[in-house]
Amino acid sequence: MVYLRIGTRLLFLRAASPEDTCRQLSQKLHLRRVSLDEGQRESDENTCLIFVTPTGLEITDPDDAHGILLAQGSGTAVLSQIINEGLSSIIERVDMGPRILLMRVPEHEEAVLDALAKDYQAQTVSWHEGVRLGEKDQTLLGLTTHRLHQALGEQAVYPRQLLIDQPLHDCYAQLRREALLYITHTLKDGSWYEYRINLYDNRGQYELHYHRLIHVIAALELGFILGESWTRDHALTLLAVMAYQVRLFSFLPPEAIKKILMGLEYDDEGKRLADFDLYYRNRKVGWTDTQKEKHRMSEKRNKKEEGQYRRQELLEKLTGKERERLYRLETDLQSSR
Repeated sequence: MVYLRIGTRLLFLRAASPEDTCRQLSQKLHLRRVSLDEGQRESDENTCLIFVTPTGLEITDPDDAHGILLAQGSGTAVLSQIINEGLSSIIERVDMGPRILLMRVPEHEEAVLDALAKDYQAQTVSWHEGVRLGEKDQTLLGLTTHRLHQALGEQAVYPRQLLIDQPLHDCYAQLRREALLYITHTLKDGSWYEYRINLYDNRGQYELHYHRLIHVIAALELGFILGESWTRDHALTLLAVMAYQVRLFSFLPPEAIKKILMGLEYDDEGKRLADFDLYYRNRKVGWTDTQKEKHRMSEKRNKKEEGQYRRQELLEKLTGKERERLYRLETDLQSSR
């Protein structure tokens, strides 16, 4: 589970002819021209956003850019490409914006942000304000409830952010030690959820179902796996069956985990693949718990309908590559029967 990661790099290139500079950089370095919204939505820790502006400017303001380019790699890699391609002569000056950090929290971003602002003596800003006011030796921290190993657009990040007067490496090192404390303080009762997931398959294809489960836990960053072992599951009175148990430590509530597990119990055609029973505090979380958000007078889905609904919901949460991996595992299920 990832709860803290570095964001994209911000480079401001000052050029006498910004439009021509954008064109040459795009053609020779194979960079893609993007809008600010696209750049924020598609960038991550492995990319660099380049803002090409006129000369005579010192403030790192995105609104000054005549063009925005999205590059793969670090700022250092981009600058080395510019020099090696003989393009340094068209650039008069290079400025760097603040470094960006993203922190994942379960909920209550406002409370976490206020606590961080106090402890780090940080200035509360919007993303634009943070980039414009921030210096290269400062850090702009954003909070999100979304998983961090994907690119995050502006809408996925809490609008209030923190400009911290610390270089990135200092801020990152400190938050790596302390972030879990801030996350824990926002949870109900101030504690994480410890779950037991019991996997049962009457065809005995435990290994493939285990890999499906672990793939989804990792892809959706659901939490930390504390252990796993074989156990006896008393599915029916006086009848015990062998099940494979995975212990999960998560800040997500039981209903959220159960929805995802139900999505693993069915395939796209509604065929039941396996049982993934969820236990919290020695209580089995029922499939009807996933419909608590529905009004009591509205029509409830039956178990199969609920499973198909959660299946589609799960697939929408996964990236294209993650879906392909899940489908490959399920193809192996069919071929081994």
